[in-house]
Amino acid sequence: MAGSVRGFRYALAPMAVNRYPGQCHVCEQRVPAGEGTRARSDSDDRWIVYHQHCIPAPRAPEPGDHDGWHRRPLAAFDVESTGVRHSVDRIVSASVRDTAGQSMELLIDPGVEIPAGATATHGITTEQARASGRQPAEALGELADTLAAYLRAGTPIVIYNAVYDLTLLESELLRHGLPSLLARAGRIEPLIIDPLVLDRHVDRYRKGGRTLEVVCAHYGVTHPGPHRADADTQACLDLAIAIARRYPEVARMNLADLFARQAAAHAEQAAYWASRGRDADPAWPVGAIAAEVWPG
Repeated sequence: MAGSVRGFRYALAPMAVNRYPGQCHVCEQRVPAGEGTRARSDSDDRWIVYHQHCIPAPRAPEPGDHDGWHRRPLAAFDVESTGVRHSVDRIVSASVRDTAGQSMELLIDPGVEIPAGATATHGITTEQARASGRQPAEALGELADTLAAYLRAGTPIVIYNAVYDLTLLESELLRHGLPSLLARAGRIEPLIIDPLVLDRHVDRYRKGGRTLEVVCAHYGVTHPGPHRADADTQACLDLAIAIARRYPEVARMNLADLFARQAAAHAEQAAYWASRGRDADPAWPVGAIAAEVWPG
């Protein structure tokens, strides 16, 4: 079965405890009432029952051959950083690549110590950044100019968890007294595609993590190396195309409608997190921009 949320189609996957006994759809053994899980069959709309340990892993729909934005030029952008605080942390590496095979990779000296936890994630040490990294003002300016060129040309940029990367970039540009991406490009809307936002809404009830590596695996996309900016951009491109191939109603949206749907979807997610006490900014694809001093 399928349903929709603000224009998105998604698999109806919520499961419930079985009120009546039945035969497990997988092992064919009896499932007593209240001890298993029931769900609607995708094929014929009937109720089916599983033992808890027999519930099948979720599968992405089969890809189609329909037209859409995924068949047109795309670019992708990703950063690795000193942490996850938009207003405080610094970019240490960045990657931009496109479907024509053009790419740019940057290693940046952030001017601060890279915490051990961040190094454990992306492998870049303070010593490496200081020895081989470029000065931030120069590198960030080149990065922003490259992204702005795609935006001015009307090429959508794919960014996994876009609100993180774009807010961090804009905060870094502010920190160094440089023109913002928006000022350079003249517009950001409607040219951002966020596979994380799309995946959460086309398959909102799927259990498990939503990291780039996990979501790539769900759609059968090879990730050449998580937490490397260059590998992440290639995975982002492949993942966006994979989602569009499996959900024609997403692929066929014009870019303005797709942008609006993503913004609304992110706001819904933020409202859900806020209702559970989590700090969540409803703005997308750029959150609150600020440049705070490095702690200590």
